[in-house]
Amino acid sequence: MRSRERLCAANKTLIKILMSYLLLVIPLGATTILGMNIDEVAQDAELIFEGKVVEHNVRENAAGMIVTYVTFRIEELIKGEYDEPLLELKFTGGRLGGQIMEIKGLRIPSPNEEGIYFVESVNRNLVNPLLGWSQGHYLIYEQNGERKVSTVNDRPVTDVLSTQSVPVALRRPVSVIDGDTDPATGVVAPSETLDPDQALTTESFKAKIRALIDR
Repeated sequence: MRSRERLCAANKTLIKILMSYLLLVIPLGATTILGMNIDEVAQDAELIFEGKVVEHNVRENAAGMIVTYVTFRIEELIKGEYDEPLLELKFTGGRLGGQIMEIKGLRIPSPNEEGIYFVESVNRNLVNPLLGWSQGHYLIYEQNGERKVSTVNDRPVTDVLSTQSVPVALRRPVSVIDGDTDPATGVVAPSETLDPDQALTTESFKAKIRALIDR
């Protein structure tokens, strides 16, 4: 009788451990993001900057959700007004202790990441403060001594083309994207292998973005 009781108690303990493990990752389901063109992303962003991630601060908010505060060091301001050298942006999700909360399609900038960021709003309470999610998030990498630009899934950017010159009848209709990999329409990033010299340098990418802002 006692051995059966001990067996039942052991089974209950095992079930509790397994349930705790299953609760470690909390996915928040699919996210629908409308596709944007690079003209819209450049013109609608409140702030565009080149920067580097210098700190992650993960907390639980009043609603019990995990949020990650990412601090960027601004290397160059491309659009907007911001006087401080550091900028903190809040992203929903992250890892806190043994618990992970994920939102499908949301990519939180990684520690020490360098990139060019299109910020929808510095002050509004958004799930992802980057405009269009992956459409406003580009990485900087170094190749043969040159700093170049890629999408968030490491596809080198070879050109930035305004869609304003394309007749309305020929423009791609508004579509839904995954949010975590697709660049904005007009950002050319071939998936096939290409000559490394074809990728845009950081300075060329920024110059093309400035040209879109000034239209």
